[in-house]
Amino acid sequence: MRRPGARVVLALLAAWLVVPGCTRPWQDPRSPTAAAMHGPPPPPVRLPRWLPRAEVFWESGPRYRFLDRPDVTLDGWRPGFSLTGEPVIDGRIGVKLHLDAAGFASAGGAEDVPSDVAVRRAFLTSSGVFRLVRPVHYNLEFGFLQRSFYLDSAWLMWRDVPWVGTIRFGALDAPLGFENRMSSRDRTFLEMPAPVQAFVPATSLGLFARRRFLDERLSAGLGWYSVGQRRDVGDQSRAVARVVGRTSYLVRAHDEAPAAGAAATAWPELLHVGMAGAYTFAGADQMQYQSRPESFLAPLAVDTGSIDAASAYVLGLEIAGRRGPLSFQSEYLHAFVDGAGHTFPGFYVAAAYLLTGEQRPYDREQATFGQLVPARPLSLRARTFGAVEGAGRWSWVDLDDGAVEGGRLHEVTAGLNWYWNRWVRWQAGYSLAFVDGGPLDGRLHVFQARFQLVL
Repeated sequence: MRRPGARVVLALLAAWLVVPGCTRPWQDPRSPTAAAMHGPPPPPVRLPRWLPRAEVFWESGPRYRFLDRPDVTLDGWRPGFSLTGEPVIDGRIGVKLHLDAAGFASAGGAEDVPSDVAVRRAFLTSSGVFRLVRPVHYNLEFGFLQRSFYLDSAWLMWRDVPWVGTIRFGALDAPLGFENRMSSRDRTFLEMPAPVQAFVPATSLGLFARRRFLDERLSAGLGWYSVGQRRDVGDQSRAVARVVGRTSYLVRAHDEAPAAGAAATAWPELLHVGMAGAYTFAGADQMQYQSRPESFLAPLAVDTGSIDAASAYVLGLEIAGRRGPLSFQSEYLHAFVDGAGHTFPGFYVAAAYLLTGEQRPYDREQATFGQLVPARPLSLRARTFGAVEGAGRWSWVDLDDGAVEGGRLHEVTAGLNWYWNRWVRWQAGYSLAFVDGGPLDGRLHVFQARFQLVL
């Protein structure tokens, strides 16, 4: 059997043996034999001066820069051109890999679900800043999501735009809710809760503007989105257009001291509240909502099927907070289908506790929780074990209303996370899903684990 790995090793060894200037451990490069074999050193390679210089380096992950930013000036109405030595592009390259394994046990009449191992996400990512007239931020994430090619995001962003704030354009996630705004890298549980799965649309082509007020504690954003990608669950409506808005307020920030005379335990040290809304115009198409038990390897649990309606809207309320290593969050979502008169509610509440004492950071840019980095990364030499987190969640979504018999789903989840460092995390979880009606009628026990690598 041919082994591609062996061919690569042999090719590298051959190149090392013949490339001029390579010193062998058995050979002195100053010897006549070496000079006769290799000749004089090759001349340095000089790129055209109009090409930017580039460098690749490591800084909390692989990064790259293209230097020599052009600078155009006017001196006496005569244009001048020079290179400043500053980076014209400054970015990073990343990898996002989620490898899942799950086992299931059915009861109460639910269909049997086979165990499985699969790649949940395998993305290449690149993000950074492009500087010409003004800085332009960019982000690109693409790869395989649940065995299919998926463009997770591809956008350009301009900050500090007068009267507007921040503008983002491209393939975007709709800013509907707290959990949906979090990166999959940072979510406490393996999957989003059932109501968020049911009512949040997939990545879509859109334009989103957001502005922050009151020392960045109040955030308000509004976006327009067009046709997006199909999702395996969630809002399956093929929308002609969506208008989505979200506003949030940081009632109490972690770096603020209690008011004079107030008890230190009167508030969590961080408290976030928010609301969101989405209006979907489907035209001549139909509306449809779906959700599965909180494992992507499980089958659909509840599904409205196609509903003849031209439009619908979703309203959401959210609250989150933190007190030391304890954090919590909760959301209520409600979908209203115009014309058909159907309504579908959903709710979840979740809490997590970091047994090793870290505090979950809050990202004011996204108005949600951010990436947790262990205070003491895993190191056998230093006898440190990273960060350990326990979590629990209860979620519910009701897709039954009148003639629509999509089913009701209640789910209880317990999870355990082990953070080795900022790049590697292991997750394990157990869920018990109670399904009344719908495609999966009965009870389903879900045992699931994940290896996560994010650079």
